[in-house]
Amino acid sequence: MIRQLKISLLNKIIFFSIIFFPQELLAKPCGNPNNLIKGENTIFIATYDLKKNKVIFGTNTNKFHKIADDMYGFEIYACTSGIFKIKKDDRKETSLFYIKNGGVETSSYSFNRVLKNRTDKIATTFNVMDPSGKKLWPDGKCLSHSAIQNKDGKKEVKHKDSNCRALDRLSVQIDYREKLKYGEYDVEYFVIDKGRERKYIFELVDAQVIDTIFGKTETILVKKIIEGNKRNTLTWYAINHAFIPVKIEQYRKKTLKFTAYLTSYTD
Repeated sequence: MIRQLKISLLNKIIFFSIIFFPQELLAKPCGNPNNLIKGENTIFIATYDLKKNKVIFGTNTNKFHKIADDMYGFEIYACTSGIFKIKKDDRKETSLFYIKNGGVETSSYSFNRVLKNRTDKIATTFNVMDPSGKKLWPDGKCLSHSAIQNKDGKKEVKHKDSNCRALDRLSVQIDYREKLKYGEYDVEYFVIDKGRERKYIFELVDAQVIDTIFGKTETILVKKIIEGNKRNTLTWYAINHAFIPVKIEQYRKKTLKFTAYLTSYTD
């Protein structure tokens, strides 16, 4: 009974907050402000509002920057926003990778999620050397390694990649945008996604002009399918703005779960 009263009270608080407070005031970018300031090596910073039924429930800030020589970093900060901060869910993802001859080679990936009652962590190291210092293991496959800590405890997972081209869920975004610049639309990837081995399939759907923060914007619409998964994503990439995603819809089967809109972009 007490639990039901608490849930009812929380729902009322959320309802009246949505009515009386502009959603733009409730949404603030995630992450350490010092990390999100554009620096000399910053390539872009992009912020998105996450909406469901026209209500902002979270924000997502992306930072892509050069570290040294051919090495780059891509970071994503995501968090619940405004009144929805009552349900704490803050996330940070980091990918470190090399870009050589137009191709991306992932070095490491980390995921940290902070909830009210626990913290989840995932760390993946790509293409680990064998004891002799060679990149390939005796069976001719690259070995990547994930350390996972969540509500189910801790575990170690090894991933074998036959062609040493596995990417993580962040670096694949950068690699695909590079391919779009050269007119490659239908692409498949082997991705280690939060410790799970996935096949990503990108398919061109359409070309559309939509309203964005840039005004009327020419975009290409791409569908991303994860093989064996119920989720799929539609993404609108801005043709004249380095193919930055300007709108993203995520579906579970045919049901729209949320939409992300680009709200700021600095390059």
